[in-house]
Amino acid sequence: MNKQELLNKLNTLRALENSGLVAYFVLQKQGTFVLKQANVRHSALENIKGSIEENIDRLIFQLGDEDFVVKNLSKADDRQKAIYQYDLNEPPAPMRMMSEVHANLFNDDYFTEENDRVFNFNTDNFGEIDGYIVSYGVADENIIIYRKTYPVNLMKQGRNVFLLKDDEQIDVLHDDLFRIDGKIDFFKIGQDSFILNLSILEKYNDFREIVIRSATNSIQQIANLDLVANMDKLLERANVDMSFARKLIKVTSSSPVLNVVAKEDIIAFARRHAYLSQKLKITNDHFELEKKTSQNIFLQLLDDAFLHSELSRNEYVSPAKDKLG
Repeated sequence: MNKQELLNKLNTLRALENSGLVAYFVLQKQGTFVLKQANVRHSALENIKGSIEENIDRLIFQLGDEDFVVKNLSKADDRQKAIYQYDLNEPPAPMRMMSEVHANLFNDDYFTEENDRVFNFNTDNFGEIDGYIVSYGVADENIIIYRKTYPVNLMKQGRNVFLLKDDEQIDVLHDDLFRIDGKIDFFKIGQDSFILNLSILEKYNDFREIVIRSATNSIQQIANLDLVANMDKLLERANVDMSFARKLIKVTSSSPVLNVVAKEDIIAFARRHAYLSQKLKITNDHFELEKKTSQNIFLQLLDDAFLHSELSRNEYVSPAKDKLG
């Protein structure tokens, strides 16, 4: 889904009348994610709905910025104004949970107390909530929104004393409080899942494992070119540096250099380039990538990021390379 298609979908959603809203909690129980529908009173849902609509409007406003882009996650770069569509082979927990909601939006037999898919204070508690999901819209037009939660979202009884108005007196609130802000970390429209906050997704262990596996495949593709003397350095770093691992995935998924430019041409370009010849050490027609700096520059080389201006005759590094036309 491109930027304009996404914008059209969101505008259609906001133009709907009588949009409904259903809330769900993603719980962590013994290290496993469990999805349960939240039994929320209608009056409370209306308040949540208003917050959700404000954040959808904010998303529409962001997409109205001509500098804002929608890109596949496998081609993610360092731009701040971006929404990433999830396109890796394996879905991490948030994507699986949103897909579970999407698949059962109109299945009345799925989220029931009988099959333990409704949040119940007898067996569940606010402290187990890792995130919440909200479905908003109507039957054939809807958006599913995911927001990760943190300890700050939960205000527990204990040393804190929460006061509330009770008729004309002040009383003590005896239960824990859970805060919903309606903001959006991830969302799903139809079969497409999107990421607004990539740093949040990187906190999930299963996503990190997915990225490392994909980056390992990318390293193997680079190894097949016989360009690098010490491939183990790339593998070692990819296992601990998510940003670097994603750059490896980007290079092998969209590089105009890999599998197109011959090894000898890549070596020759680096040797004659004023900047690269000083930054990259080449021994016996192999790049020596001992340091992180040289590893980063090597990936930029494979990503064809070193460009020459026909107008000013200056050399530039440009990771975005948005094509014209």
